[in-house]
Amino acid sequence: MTVIKNLSTKIILVIGILIVSIPVFASGVGYIDYDKVVSEYQFAKVTAKEIETKANEIQEYLESKEKEFAELESPIQRQKLEAAVKSEMRAKEDAFNDFKNKSEDAVYSRIHAVSEKIRLEKGLDAILDKRSVFSGGTDITDELINKLNAVIR
Repeated sequence: MTVIKNLSTKIILVIGILIVSIPVFASGVGYIDYDKVVSEYQFAKVTAKEIETKANEIQEYLESKEKEFAELESPIQRQKLEAAVKSEMRAKEDAFNDFKNKSEDAVYSRIHAVSEKIRLEKGLDAILDKRSVFSGGTDITDELINKLNAVIR
């Protein structure tokens, strides 16, 4: 009987220790306001400006070709110009989309890398976007922005 009492006491003791130590194992979740990070991260601002500049260049190209098209009188010349512009626009749009995707990926990769460092430093289980967090969590947005802006481009 005493063996059973000792065994049950040990089991209760182990369960009690596990229950008390659960908070030690649950590190928690961090979250960021991604839109705020992008709007205050200098590299992201520069990248957005570069993307906007490239988009404006394409718009200016189109406007100049529209003027050129309006000045042409011959239908054959208009057809040739239209075909040439379509071909050039496809190439310009492809190049722009490639540039935009690579630029946005570079911003995202830098944000992800620094947020991962913060996650490890703080011992967090995950970092989510604030729109995914209904309640609780640790806001690391400002810390992330500060660390991102401290890194030289």
